[in-house]
Amino acid sequence: MKTKIEKVDDDQLILSIDRHMRNATGGNTNSSDVSKKRENAVYEMSLEPQGDLKPQGVSSIVSSDSAEIAEGYTALLTKLLLDNNKLALFTPYSNEMAAVKASQIASDVVNYCLFNSNPDGWSKLSTWIKSAVVFGNSALTWGWEEHYDYVVEEYETIQEAALDQILADVNVEVVGELQINSEPTMSGDGTSYFEYVDVRLRRKIDKSGVKLSTIPPESFLIDRAATSVTDATFVGVVTEMTRSDIRRTWSDLNMDLSEIGEEGVTRNSSFSYEAFARKDAAGIQNFLTETDEDSEEANISVTVIECWIRSDRDGDGIAELKHVIKAGDTILEEDDVSYVPVAVLNPIEIPHEFYGLSLLDMARPQTQATTAILRGFIENVYFGNYGRTLADPNVVDFTALQNPVPKQIIPTNGNPAAAVQQLQPEPMSAGTSGMLEFLGLQKEQSTGLSKTAMGLNDTLYVSGNSEQKMAGAQNAAQIRVEHIARRFVETGIKDLCRGVLREMKSNLKNPVMYKTDKGYASLTPQELQTMPANMDLEIQANIGENSNSSLAEKLNQLTQLLPQMAQSPTSQAYINPMASYNLALDIVKNMGMDPTRFLNDPSTQEFQQAQQQSQQQQKEKQEREEQAQQAAVQLELGTKQANITLIKAESDNKKIDNKRQLLAAHDDSSREWAELAVKAVKDGVTPPPHQPADFMSLYQDTEEREEMEAQQQAQQQQQMQQQGMHQMPDGSMMPNSEMQEGEGEYGQPDNANSAGY
Repeated sequence: MKTKIEKVDDDQLILSIDRHMRNATGGNTNSSDVSKKRENAVYEMSLEPQGDLKPQGVSSIVSSDSAEIAEGYTALLTKLLLDNNKLALFTPYSNEMAAVKASQIASDVVNYCLFNSNPDGWSKLSTWIKSAVVFGNSALTWGWEEHYDYVVEEYETIQEAALDQILADVNVEVVGELQINSEPTMSGDGTSYFEYVDVRLRRKIDKSGVKLSTIPPESFLIDRAATSVTDATFVGVVTEMTRSDIRRTWSDLNMDLSEIGEEGVTRNSSFSYEAFARKDAAGIQNFLTETDEDSEEANISVTVIECWIRSDRDGDGIAELKHVIKAGDTILEEDDVSYVPVAVLNPIEIPHEFYGLSLLDMARPQTQATTAILRGFIENVYFGNYGRTLADPNVVDFTALQNPVPKQIIPTNGNPAAAVQQLQPEPMSAGTSGMLEFLGLQKEQSTGLSKTAMGLNDTLYVSGNSEQKMAGAQNAAQIRVEHIARRFVETGIKDLCRGVLREMKSNLKNPVMYKTDKGYASLTPQELQTMPANMDLEIQANIGENSNSSLAEKLNQLTQLLPQMAQSPTSQAYINPMASYNLALDIVKNMGMDPTRFLNDPSTQEFQQAQQQSQQQQKEKQEREEQAQQAAVQLELGTKQANITLIKAESDNKKIDNKRQLLAAHDDSSREWAELAVKAVKDGVTPPPHQPADFMSLYQDTEEREEMEAQQQAQQQQQMQQQGMHQMPDGSMMPNSEMQEGEGEYGQPDNANSAGY
């Protein structure tokens, strides 16, 4: 038969919380081992001779190994993680420009919340990191805090219309009672109006936001079986609040706080070893001089437990995650939550365990050993300068030996040579100096914080070491530092960035200002809600292959590679048409700038229309170029045809001239023969018979020969035009570019006639 599941009531919930607190691990349980390790870490970091370093002899010097590691690692990690005041870099799964823009806004808002809107945001993050270096596990929590500032505005006189306009703002209210002037005030245009006098207004300024809070190690509790905050059944934070703070925070709590049991009231005798050590190292008195009975009722401190516990409050058999705040046996607040807003950093992991080791835990043996050897050095020198003395009290005055005075006369009773003997200190072992060097090497190997990593290794700069060798040695030495930074990035820091954005989406009610690369901008709750939920998160840390410098170098190589690939005839087959845009987009995003300031989204309709117009213009330009090329070819063919026609015309002109000359020569020959015949008759001489020359046969032979020469000249002229040369009348060759303006095709004036014989 199925058993009915009962709901968990308030009393059972309180008992469950108390039981989880008793079984949880953390500083509040005052575990001797954990508290002792943290106490020693505080004293080692502050160079205090307390705890395990308490002196046994004269010297109280403490080795600075742990202090160097604490400060050195904190400086390196904050440099890698917090240097540029940017941590979150959200990346959408979609390449649409709207999604890219929304992810950029989310990154800017989260970074502004962490470093600007939070009081001492950088300091809290740095404390969070240093606490992990020193104590091994450090926790940080965040939450939405409603906070308002009030500004009082005073007006001696104010018009009724102006006051109504100011009071239209819901954040402005009147302080006191309004007093209106009984006499109306006349304006310049003759109208009258009434004024209010001595008006005091209070304007409410919304300062609400996500607030960070570091958790002291002794106040943090977690389920003993948990390996992370996500899978923990119980996570708690123990704090102290005054009754006044409780009344102010939970103003609707209708109960007498004196009803809270005695176990909820903090007693002065309760303290933790870690808190005691921190105050002792800072020189602060640990014990109070007054009790709760001496305090005012409102200032009495109460122990408040804020926890996230899985409990079945509705009786469905499934334990839901609840956020519960209780004081004593009273539940102050209870909410349903979807996650635990706690992020934890752990530099050295112990597999399958929540708690790990700190870097000071790794260096503790070297610190203790080095401290012991240094104290031996100092005490040996001390005893060498102020050695111990054996003296016979019956012979020598002890007071005179203990307090030597110049020119002092020490009375003796007998021979002092046998009564006083100086004890010489033991000589230092020959291997002590080498042991110190060995311990220093062991410290570097166990913690990874070497001189090379900090840039203090002088041997790197000797002659023969190139810049590449020195950079390689320093990068190799920083591998362990980057590994710890990567652990911080992939665990607590990512949880923090995601949680801050989630809290803002859930609680933002009014527009908020945030800082961008272009200045300040405003974000409304509606814009925040419309951001894509499927965004990946990367941390802008300068570590590993994903660092900004490494990514910039890779993008630079791509910038040089793509133009070389584009020169290949088959580049269109294997180069993405969007390669240039994607490369430019990645470069701009890697620079931390807004890509919409420089690039257009190819997926938008405006871009596609502009691209179509550009392609149309390019096509029209190509068509015009093709038409121009065809016209040039036609012009060249026409020019050649005209040259052939000109040559033929010149040949015809030569034929006509030659025929005319032959006819003229025939006429001249006939006339001369007639004149000779007339003279011969006059002289009584009988002239020989006339035999006229066959000029037409000669003309026909000349015509055929000239036609052949004309054809040869036309072919030669065509070849010279193809070669860009021109034949001068004297037979020499000249480039067409050197022809004088006004000359014809053959170097003659344009109006020159064809030459005769």
